[in-house]
Amino acid sequence: MKKWMLTLAAFVLIMVMTGCRETGYSMDRADVKAHIMPDGDLYVEELFTYSFQGSFKGTTRYVAADHNDIEFFEAYAPPKGKKLGKFSYENLERLKTEWDKDNDTYYTYNAAKDEVKQVYYRYRIHQAAVKYSDIGKLDWSFFKKNEQDIANVTVDVYLPSSYNPANVHAFLHDRTGGKLTTGGESAAHYENPELSQYGDAEIRIFFPQEQMPLMVESDDQASYQKLLASEQKYQERIDARDAFMQKADGPIQALIVISLFGSVMYSLSWRKIKAWLSRREVTEEELQQLDPLLKSYIWRKGKLKQKDFVAGLISLKRRGLVTVKEVSASKRFLEEPTAPDMTLQFTYHGTLEQLNEADRHLIQWLFSKRNNTWVFQLDSVAGPTFKEKEHPERLTYYRQAAKKHEERFKEWKKIISDIEPYSREVRVNKLSGWLVPLMVILHYGLLLYLFYADAASRLEVILVAVIVGIFGAVACLKHRSKLWIILYFVACFAAGTQLAYEKVADNYLILALCSMLFAVLVPRHVLSATMLRYRYALKAWKKKVKKGDDFWTGSETDVERNAENAVLIGMIPEYMKNMNTKRQEGATAYAAAAPILFSVNFLSSLQYTQSNLNFTPPSSSTGSGSSYSASGGSGGGGGTGAF
Repeated sequence: MKKWMLTLAAFVLIMVMTGCRETGYSMDRADVKAHIMPDGDLYVEELFTYSFQGSFKGTTRYVAADHNDIEFFEAYAPPKGKKLGKFSYENLERLKTEWDKDNDTYYTYNAAKDEVKQVYYRYRIHQAAVKYSDIGKLDWSFFKKNEQDIANVTVDVYLPSSYNPANVHAFLHDRTGGKLTTGGESAAHYENPELSQYGDAEIRIFFPQEQMPLMVESDDQASYQKLLASEQKYQERIDARDAFMQKADGPIQALIVISLFGSVMYSLSWRKIKAWLSRREVTEEELQQLDPLLKSYIWRKGKLKQKDFVAGLISLKRRGLVTVKEVSASKRFLEEPTAPDMTLQFTYHGTLEQLNEADRHLIQWLFSKRNNTWVFQLDSVAGPTFKEKEHPERLTYYRQAAKKHEERFKEWKKIISDIEPYSREVRVNKLSGWLVPLMVILHYGLLLYLFYADAASRLEVILVAVIVGIFGAVACLKHRSKLWIILYFVACFAAGTQLAYEKVADNYLILALCSMLFAVLVPRHVLSATMLRYRYALKAWKKKVKKGDDFWTGSETDVERNAENAVLIGMIPEYMKNMNTKRQEGATAYAAAAPILFSVNFLSSLQYTQSNLNFTPPSSSTGSGSSYSASGGSGGGGGTGAF
């Protein structure tokens, strides 16, 4: 391994280790006591225990309620060694708190550095409970938007007065875990050794409406039996979740194996290995005899780029259909210091009827007719110079020209793919035509099943069905584009992160990544055995050029062959660097041997033209914004944690 790589790796490792040691915090315990008041308000007391590594300014707390409904929020330094409920706030040190409206979070200033610290919160939520004609109800998300997991969580909810346990029903809405019980000293008791950062931890309690004598009855009508039945039905889904999710785990693991096997088969197929092993059997003469456009076509595996129109021109010249001469560049380039002063002019003297469809389209697209002769000057398709970019009207012209060039190129590319020998040597992979829809349908159905089995809400299921479905539909319609199938699996992965059943969710995320890999590796086009060997031979030649060794022997044939390959596979800068090196070494015959088509001037002009072929006017974008900024470690972006 190179020394610079070792140095970089060591630097990254040091930075990571330093970063890991520098700052961090954990929420080791959270005890909560919530009292439903006779007027429906909810009075809450909380005792948090934090462990800090590094320096922090304080802690943060997100309360799941409208700020206008929070009557007060206070924070105190609690007495050491006392549990929640065993002390009063009256004699405690009150800490400074601020509410940030941008992220609906309370910031408590209580500096800490490398220590274990506790913070006591108390707040009151106006009419958090609802009183109906035959029942009282509390929906309370006591922990939401946590910045990290919270360990050892206990929550007790108390009613205003004594009650009959048979008349109180409590349900937990949190698919990440936790246990809820009733019938004790408190109306509902919640425990969770590790409350997930992504859990909502919502408790719904139904109790006699007589518990809130000071609260006005809601105008909304609600049936106790219907509410209770709905919650019991949801609880049944939670109870059945393990069985349903486990049923999907086996097929998911099987699909992971299939995806990985398919990826390996496409990456290391015997057909590819055989072609790679026999690449040295392809002689330089065989590569030279291959038509330039076909050479570019197999190099791109059937996906030509706009700059590859040059391969069509070289093909015409090779077949003797056009003549080439070196001419002075257009005036606008002569005034541009970075632009070449010379370019090439291609001339076609025949009639269009004698050309095949692809050649005819290329002539009509690029050439202009002058006195019964078709002429094309290479720099005519280049974008604006720096001087021209100063004039808005010229920018509009070049934008339209670039758009027109792209449209004509797409037409030419389509013609090429449909005619011989291109359609024979580089075939469309028919497998992708049915494989993409199959993968889309499979993942779509699997995702919907997982969300239903995971007891997700109806809204979550609908959102997944709509959003993922849109990406899937487009991926099927554009199955020849790998971009859309990749975006589809990105959407599947993003949806999979919302699953709460961690083991199966993690396996599904692995499946989404493996399926994406498989989709990427499935080729859009398949090369014939001969062309595959040629392509590997070209790749071997490319490596030689990168190393500065293109095996120049001084003959005109070598110069033309190597320069042509450099043009067709995009290695002009590297090739010209080698050419200059050979000149400095005394190979004066090198430049003299170069035919006009591959002279230094031509290569420079070609490189400039291809680099400035597509033009999109620069656009300026501005953005501004501010957010609550807090330093000291992690957090500070809103939610329950520290800053």
